[in-house]
Amino acid sequence: MTSSTYNLIMKQLEHLPEEMQQKVLKYVKSLQKTGLKGVPGSSITKFAGCISAEDLELMKKEIESGCEKIDGDEW
Repeated sequence: MTSSTYNLIMKQLEHLPEEMQQKVLKYVKSLQKTGLKGVPGSSITKFAGCISAEDLELMKKEIESGCEKIDGDEW
């Protein structure tokens, strides 16, 4: 975090009542717990080539023909 971002946050916090500051603290702590987790790309290379070329082409055509179309009556 840049010092300017930190300073802006601190200025805003100064104007909040203690109860709201505690909520902000709780929120910040929750953000720290939800860090991104994943796996290295090298661990999933075993799946490369699992989908046949024909199936890939079919998926590509379906995506191209169906994406970006909105059905206004759907909901």
